[in-house]
Amino acid sequence: MAGASVLEADGETRESSNLSPPKGVKMTTKSVMKIHEFEDAVYYRAACNCGNSKCDMTIELEADKDLQMITMTLYKDLYWSSFWRSDNFFQGIWERIKCALRVLFNGYIEVEEAFMFQGDEQIDAFMTTIEEGRNYLKK
Repeated sequence: MAGASVLEADGETRESSNLSPPKGVKMTTKSVMKIHEFEDAVYYRAACNCGNSKCDMTIELEADKDLQMITMTLYKDLYWSSFWRSDNFFQGIWERIKCALRVLFNGYIEVEEAFMFQGDEQIDAFMTTIEEGRNYLKK
């Protein structure tokens, strides 16, 4: 697919072979990029090593100067699929109905999602991003 055009979220079209981030986005370390910067908050996107962009995580670091606190919030889409548990289509539909009823009557459902780090380099990049955000907010 070399040379194919890709429409980015910022409305810019670029070639898919161009591996640089979209305009206004700063790569901080391997697999982590700064996406927004405000006076009291900074946002990063960390790429999951599985390669699927649906597994990426957004990291928000927000400073509350009155309380002298920095809050870190991790945003990640969580998926629940009953089809992973059953080879039978109708059994999968029944599992989804049961899940919907749990949400309806309990108000929540418990799910978990993994974020894959590949080696020490990506873990160090994640920690460097948090430190960079902390230093930005302390200015």
